[in-house]
Amino acid sequence: MARPLSGRKDLDELTTNVRKAAALKAAIELDVFSRIAEGNHSLPAFCRATGFSERSARLLLDALANMGYLARTEFEYTLSPSAEMFLVKGKKEYLGEVLLAQWAWEARGNTARAVRSNKPLNAWLELNRNLPRALAAWHDPEAARQDFAPAWEQIAFEFQAHAPLQLLAIGIEAGLRTLTLLEKFSRAKLIVLDYTAQFERLRPVVERAQLHKRVEYQEGDWLTALPTDTFDLVMVDTLTETHSIEENIGILHNAHESLKMGGWIVLRAAMEEDDRRGPGMVPLWGLDVLLGSVDADVYTRTEYRGMLEASGFFKVEPVGERLNVWTARRLPPPPPPPPVPDLAPDFIPAPEVLN
Repeated sequence: MARPLSGRKDLDELTTNVRKAAALKAAIELDVFSRIAEGNHSLPAFCRATGFSERSARLLLDALANMGYLARTEFEYTLSPSAEMFLVKGKKEYLGEVLLAQWAWEARGNTARAVRSNKPLNAWLELNRNLPRALAAWHDPEAARQDFAPAWEQIAFEFQAHAPLQLLAIGIEAGLRTLTLLEKFSRAKLIVLDYTAQFERLRPVVERAQLHKRVEYQEGDWLTALPTDTFDLVMVDTLTETHSIEENIGILHNAHESLKMGGWIVLRAAMEEDDRRGPGMVPLWGLDVLLGSVDADVYTRTEYRGMLEASGFFKVEPVGERLNVWTARRLPPPPPPPPVPDLAPDFIPAPEVLN
């Protein structure tokens, strides 16, 4: 008698989730939720608006209702609150295209080919080029700020409360989290370096916080020439994961040279433990790196320490118990060791004595 399989619950759940994702993908591509939002609640009305057959439309709508994205009565389908907010085209919070881009269905289906060839896939690169940059595509900015705010309290800055600090954020993710310092230091000013298309994601957050008079936006890439000896603090966030170690050292060295002597860098990234077993989903993120980059990698905490030190930084330290944040300082190099005498010490016998 064959022994029944055991321990396969997680595999069954994974299969179910793939089927759910396929149904939602089809609904987004067919603009199902927008058609229902227009008032096409009955099956006949929906089919007239879309041109779908009643059989195929019913099967898809019933599956979406079973998943909780639609509510179904005997004769009508209506949108769930989450579908109403995030899956209707034209709404500010619409996430349909973002979900399709993040799922990268065709590219992820060819992960085996990427592993075999050690090359990124064109499908993945194309999806990332076209990823919408609207504010709705971002994570909840206020939640991200609040989550990171305690980290600033854990860093032993030596800044005076009313010091006229000059801050630089490399990337809008860094800009978002550095806004907390503007609120803490009333005379601080912030420059955010990124591509122009990205700034529209940050500007509404800055306006709501009433910090627009203290934030400037500079268009450029991560190696854009920066003024030297200018900033008290530079933050780099969510950039290094998509670059090689050599490129990252260049980015960090650029930041180093822009700092005043004694200035700080705060580096936030998806970092693996040295045994590469975590934390969390970081190892899974490594497959995204493989699909989308020629030579980037998921780097360990020790590798990040090495990149910072190779860029000229000293006092490289983690922030509290956080596994993904390092700080470092631009400091004068330590004095060289005393010179070694050219002559041998007296206690070494002369050659003729040894003979």
